[in-house]
Amino acid sequence: MQRMATYFYLSPEGDRATQQAVMAYTHDDTFKPIPGYKVMASHFHLDFNELLRDRKTIDYRPPWVDVFRGLGINIVNLGDFHDDSDPTDPGPKRFAEQKVYFEGTARISDKDLLFIPGEEPNAFFGGHWWLLTPKPVYYSHAPKRPANQQFEENDPTYGKVYHLGSKEDIMRMLEQENGIWYTTHPRTKNSAGFPDAYRNQDFFLSDRDIGASWESLTVDLSEKRLCEVRCFGVMDDSNNWAPKPKYMLAEGDTYTKWPDDETYPLLSVNYIKLDHVPSYNEGWGTILAAMRAGNFYGTTGEVLFHSYGVSGSGAKRVYSANVEWTYPLEFAELVWSDGKTVDRKIIPATDLAPFGTHEFRIPFDGNGKKWVRFAVWDSAGDGAYTQPVALSSPSLTAANR
Repeated sequence: MQRMATYFYLSPEGDRATQQAVMAYTHDDTFKPIPGYKVMASHFHLDFNELLRDRKTIDYRPPWVDVFRGLGINIVNLGDFHDDSDPTDPGPKRFAEQKVYFEGTARISDKDLLFIPGEEPNAFFGGHWWLLTPKPVYYSHAPKRPANQQFEENDPTYGKVYHLGSKEDIMRMLEQENGIWYTTHPRTKNSAGFPDAYRNQDFFLSDRDIGASWESLTVDLSEKRLCEVRCFGVMDDSNNWAPKPKYMLAEGDTYTKWPDDETYPLLSVNYIKLDHVPSYNEGWGTILAAMRAGNFYGTTGEVLFHSYGVSGSGAKRVYSANVEWTYPLEFAELVWSDGKTVDRKIIPATDLAPFGTHEFRIPFDGNGKKWVRFAVWDSAGDGAYTQPVALSSPSLTAANR
């Protein structure tokens, strides 16, 4: 059975007042600021460096800059070299394009809105995946590295550059540059069969891999949660396979944005624990550190966490979360696993009024549990989820790999 929630808002007020009352359910189609957090949107193929090169200037300000700003977003993770430019060029041409990419993102970034020049290289691992470094790094990833190229060299124009030619090269660069990677749209599109296919490989088991991405595709309205089977199935399985927690980053995975696009209804974001938006020049290492530690949560925007975490020990653990929401809630859930079997506790929430706040305190027995996570879902299908918290570190045996 497919379910589509529909609301009719009846009001004796005029049309303008009624519209404002309706828009309050989505915070006027913006992501509400929460103290101690910054909002990050990820995975946008906007062909930025190509836009600048076509115009022969880095001073061009694309319309999507103000789209993201108007949504209340603080950090945007861009992904050039996907359907544009020369992603697999072994060096000179790609590095010149990267230079424009780096200079352009620096130019449009400010103290409230940071544009990170990321990439979805899709090289050597299998499937599609995303790569981030805490500052601009020049690298190539030609399908076959030319025989005369070294892994690392000092280029007279660009300084230190990397030439990646294997899975090992990628991981070596990530270690040297303190970078991260994750699987994009797992188990669907060009990542069908991943991360399952490399679940036993070192590059997946490494903590440089933070996990995978969450986006609502394919849309199945028989599910009670957005991307219930595919996305959360990947996160739960990955946390059972790997020795350390794997996380799920909310993503957009779309292309050019215009001011008259309906961007908010189709976008999920991450609230990252940060006290300020780092400047472009200082780098975004604090953002990557928070991502590696799982200090963020994903949301559609209508359900928000102000705080959350695990207290206690052994059989007397408590998961606490301070939550606010707009639409009437359906349920909250605590999800855990012993490393093999996933189980959950459902907390009905239909007795809570819309536009409310509540501190959930859920006791649970942590003995024998490997990890735990929490989520809240409303009656319109919106929700927010926290990242898994490790409760124990069982040895990585062949059985749970």
